[in-house]
Amino acid sequence: MKTQLAQQVRQIEATDPIATAQRYDYADAFELRLPGPDPHWPETWIRAGMDSTPKWAERIVWLLGMRRAPAESTDRIGGLRIVESGPEVIHLETSLPLMHVVLVGRRIEPDRRTFTSVLRYRRPVLARLVWAVVGIGHRRVARELITNKVSTE
Repeated sequence: MKTQLAQQVRQIEATDPIATAQRYDYADAFELRLPGPDPHWPETWIRAGMDSTPKWAERIVWLLGMRRAPAESTDRIGGLRIVESGPEVIHLETSLPLMHVVLVGRRIEPDRRTFTSVLRYRRPVLARLVWAVVGIGHRRVARELITNKVSTE
């Protein structure tokens, strides 16, 4: 079911007000229309998505400088600090040597989710080169992440 849902995810323009509030160098956003109302807060599906991230993606993120927080952490998900979390939105941030990362998961409507990623490059030339490669994997993982915790639970 998850793979089928990942195929239904579509890339959209990044317009999330939290993610795009400041200047950025790169942004992407993905949307998933669900078969029914979403019973999960964005934090729930983001945590599940981070927990099911492929090992290859975890290695790349580690190479970029992000270190995972303990699974039981209430103020972090993976290596990202929770800035805000509620029934409609989760806002995560981290600073890495090459870039500052902002992620926002949002329940737009009862049956519609979005996931937005925004980067501000700290070392623009090197960050652009790295992201040209890493971004391909990021977009693939983002499509999977947004589909987590979709079921008839």
